Amino acid sequence: MTVAPASAPSMPWLPVRQADASLVTQLADGLARRIDEQGLRPGTRLPSIRKMAEQSGVSRFTVVEAYDRLVARGLVQSRRGAGFFVRARSGDRK
Repeated sequence: MTVAPASAPSMPWLPVRQADASLVTQLADGLARRIDEQGLRPGTRLPSIRKMAEQSGVSRFTVVEAYDRLVARGLVQSRRGAGFFVRARSGDRK
């Protein structure tokens, strides 16, 4: 029996369009903080690109770039056709 990964709770995020940081940077940094502060468990699925874009009021391209930055930081992993999931980090227990 397989267990479906947990989905992240709704993650509304409102950009600060006049900020010095780009929308991509704001979204990536905000999600990284939520992963750390809310202790999202490894395997937790992030909202789909489309859903995150709708919730955040940004383009899907912005979300793709932000998610790709989180992948580069080692915080999430992409599973083709399945979405983006919080990764286990060194020191995390399964």
